[in-house]
Amino acid sequence: MFRTLLVPLDGSGVGEQALAAAARLARASGATIHLVHVHYPNSLTPIVIETLPVIDNELHSLAAEHERFYLSQVAAQPVLSGIQTVITRLEGPVAETLANHAQAINADLIVMTTHGWSGFEHFWLGSVAEALLRLTHTPLWLMRPGDSAVRAAQPLHRILVPLDGSTHAEQVLLPAQRLAAVDGARLILARVLVRRQRDSDEAIAEQKQAIEAYLKEVAARLEAQGVTIDIAVGAVGTADQPARALLNLSRELQADAVALATRGQGGWQRLIMGSVADKIIRASPVPVLVVRP
Repeated sequence: MFRTLLVPLDGSGVGEQALAAAARLARASGATIHLVHVHYPNSLTPIVIETLPVIDNELHSLAAEHERFYLSQVAAQPVLSGIQTVITRLEGPVAETLANHAQAINADLIVMTTHGWSGFEHFWLGSVAEALLRLTHTPLWLMRPGDSAVRAAQPLHRILVPLDGSTHAEQVLLPAQRLAAVDGARLILARVLVRRQRDSDEAIAEQKQAIEAYLKEVAARLEAQGVTIDIAVGAVGTADQPARALLNLSRELQADAVALATRGQGGWQRLIMGSVADKIIRASPVPVLVVRP
């Protein structure tokens, strides 16, 4: 389960769409939610009073009070009723500051929408999420505004976990287990079967057999820990289409979420999970749990 959840907020309603998902996890786990806003001190966007921009230092100090008041108002929203919350206003480069704060509070999970438009510094949460993926080892629970955020706030039944045969990719398994434990969800261990031009039918059959053997071995380890597991092999495609094949598999299996690592080196086609993860995060209609090993 989870003990400490970090929710970055940028002053927008879009960013706040992550609150319902965080609240659900917090209630199920007894976790504390840390609501964090990062003020970027070198922002060129001034505070506006009566339609006139004001940029002197004294009124910039009022901006800090305004941002703290915003966080306190969010903490008082009904969606967070009964949940222990901590509000924090920080200053600095946004992604780096969030990554450092997540480490400082020993956050188990960062919960955020992938796009938002700030009411304060107009920073785009999409770019912040991308930067966090490169900076933090704290797992991120990412959702697109709208349907994806709604799904993240509902019970999960099936979580697709793409693996590529590497120990790096398998590092998503522990946070995926924690997420699954909230609702008793099934983990679907998945791998895409890739056909290269020179591969014969026999080679494809051998590849599929090796993939299934690997997935069954991982499944056996997890089932011994009481986790409910299925395995799935994606449709044969070309080497440049693993992300598309995994997204198709997610839809076919009616997965409620996808959980993956951002880096991994496959034992079969030397698949780099980083590029696959990037494409899935951008295109997935369901929320994505992401871990940087």
